[in-house]
Amino acid sequence: MANPLKGEILLTLGKETYKCRLTIDALVRIEDELDKGILELATAIAEAKVRIRTLIVVLKHALRGGGNDFDDKKIGSIIQDVGIVVASTEVAKLLASTLTDHDSDEEVDKKKAEA
Repeated sequence: MANPLKGEILLTLGKETYKCRLTIDALVRIEDELDKGILELATAIAEAKVRIRTLIVVLKHALRGGGNDFDDKKIGSIIQDVGIVVASTEVAKLLASTLTDHDSDEEVDKKKAEA
């Protein structure tokens, strides 16, 4: 079970559901491996300008952050099984979830009132 308060989300790839988490460290590693900023990657995926290598790198770090120990070859096999479109869609959801501020307006107001 994923804990959204820790930034964990469930990612469904084919018949399997995996717990994923992109920490700041993972985001830095993704940026370094791909030599692109995370917002640039998210934009490229949203515009369908994504390489398979990008999907593998993002999924590798997200899956490892969720406690899964997959290498590039295993992730490539998962992508091949589910298809590039499904994998791209799930990676886009993962990045959107990671980059979105999850505080609701009520929570923000409550935090301001407490300060």
